[in-house]
Amino acid sequence: MFGGLYVSGALTGLLRDYLDSEGLEAATCRQRLAVWPVDSRMPLAEWIALLDLVAAEDHRPALGLAIGQRVQPRHAGVMGYLGLSCETMGEALWRFERYHRLVYDGNPIQMNIDADSVSISWGIVHGCPGQLADETAIAAFTTITRKLVNAQVMAKRVEFVNAQPPYLQPYTDFFQCPVSFGHERTTVVFSSDYLTLPIRFGDSGLRALLEQQAEALLRTLPENDEFEHHLKQALVKSLHSGEPTLNVVASALHVSARTLQRRLAERDLHFHSVLETTRLALARDYMSNSTLSLTEIALLLGYSEQSAFTRAFKRWTGLTPRQARK
Repeated sequence: MFGGLYVSGALTGLLRDYLDSEGLEAATCRQRLAVWPVDSRMPLAEWIALLDLVAAEDHRPALGLAIGQRVQPRHAGVMGYLGLSCETMGEALWRFERYHRLVYDGNPIQMNIDADSVSISWGIVHGCPGQLADETAIAAFTTITRKLVNAQVMAKRVEFVNAQPPYLQPYTDFFQCPVSFGHERTTVVFSSDYLTLPIRFGDSGLRALLEQQAEALLRTLPENDEFEHHLKQALVKSLHSGEPTLNVVASALHVSARTLQRRLAERDLHFHSVLETTRLALARDYMSNSTLSLTEIALLLGYSEQSAFTRAFKRWTGLTPRQARK
């Protein structure tokens, strides 16, 4: 199980810091941690095994929450520092969505934004890593967001795919919101107001440098799915023609709309989410080109009016395109 799925070797630092803080010897775990340099890619199965070795010595309820809340930006490698350099939480979340494979190259992530809330979720298309791995990841994600804005960011709700554990209090105490189990996806939902929260370390010059490094690292990763690669190519073409619809993209892929929907569902993907992600990535590339006006960028992204692009970009990042360009 989990063949071909990886996490960043930088996460070994998180486990070492936890073992040291708790005074745990965990000799076998420490020996295996030493095998993985911080710049390596560790098999997801090995990460799960390392967490299990910690659990063999530390029997506290909700152990993953205790591990995850020890996270520091360095434990996420370049992506952690990139988040620190962003200006708003919205910018940081969209970079997390784009570069998450540098830290967790497992089940695909899905981010949805509407007028009231933002949801970030992971399915189990490649298997279920288990409660310990899931709660460590979600606790680490929550802790990082709180560190970025120096505030106690509270989710609206948290949902896990795993069965309900015997003790619920540690989860509600940590997340400070309703927590439930037995869902189809592991999901964190919080208010869309958080997208505009400023990040206290924002540095546009450093962000540009780190983003170049993240892009270079992302290009070195193997394509997880040839279908997704061709899908994004078709989306880009449809955006340039001004018709980014399911039927148009399906036609470009030489399949029926029903077949395209089925293939998306098999990968826990939704057409609208992939479209929005592609639009944002393109928008950021186009905006770095000073010869393109915002009106031209809006047209390249398939919007009939610049105002529609402005509203979408602010929903994605918390900033208007003009603010982001400055």
